[in-house]
Amino acid sequence: MSIVVKNLSFTYGTGTAYQKKALDDINLVINEGDFVGIVGHTGSGKSTFIQHLNGLIKPQEGEVQVFDILLTNAKKPKPDLRRLRGSVGMVFQYPEYQLFEESVYKDVAFGPKNLGLNDEEIKERVKEAIELVGLDYEKVKDRAPFELSGGQKRRVAIAGIIAMRPKVLILDEPSAGLDPYGKEQILSLITRLKKDVCPTIVVISHDIDEITRFASRIVVFNESKIAYDIPMEELFEKEEELTAMGLDIPTAVKIKNDLAKKGIGLQGQIVNENDLEKAIINAYNSKRVDKNAIDDNPGDGGEEV
Repeated sequence: MSIVVKNLSFTYGTGTAYQKKALDDINLVINEGDFVGIVGHTGSGKSTFIQHLNGLIKPQEGEVQVFDILLTNAKKPKPDLRRLRGSVGMVFQYPEYQLFEESVYKDVAFGPKNLGLNDEEIKERVKEAIELVGLDYEKVKDRAPFELSGGQKRRVAIAGIIAMRPKVLILDEPSAGLDPYGKEQILSLITRLKKDVCPTIVVISHDIDEITRFASRIVVFNESKIAYDIPMEELFEKEEELTAMGLDIPTAVKIKNDLAKKGIGLQGQIVNENDLEKAIINAYNSKRVDKNAIDDNPGDGGEEV
């Protein structure tokens, strides 16, 4: 199962003085199991794009095929939006501001109720979702969401999406506004959800170091178009082009480049801090092996000391 986007274009305020092209002929395939990071400067079209993937915005031009559901500008046949939104979960930036029920339980249960599930199934899903995001079900289910910490609120908001058991999870700046501890917790949660719950994840982020920690693929938006959708190692060789777009390259890549200028070449793909650490350890161990080989074979010339 995959998401196929063909020739997708969208313009805000058509025919007015505020007309702005948000998407211009976007073509993209997101395969099952992909962990896609979407980056781009503010206004590049990222958020408008992801809102097409679960029918929040209807295509003006082109089409979006989500599994077997086709979204176009045609009036008929009408797509099954309830089924679509049950399959594609969307977590907006600062989702805790969208919490509105009087208890955590009711907030997480809102989505499953709209799917028309019975009370027993809803309870099972709510408990499962709350525990999946790392919260204690018994301790938080009856609490008002507004009494929780920022990180806990965000977990509750994500639980509300997870309770619908989506096949695809889309997150817009999931760690925005959190302190370092809360950010780390959310990033670890996303990694766990990818493994155990949603095989396909799409994340928008401005933090390139953050997104390269878990994304297997990065798509760069610029001025309403897809500028790059190439292997990450190739992408980060285009530092000047990315800088011109207002984007950065990962710190690990900068360190690798600085070491290369000093004559220290590191082997293998390096796009994040884990790659960098492994490459440095491998280079160090290789040097030790070379040194030991020289020590064990001093050569024929000269006397042994």
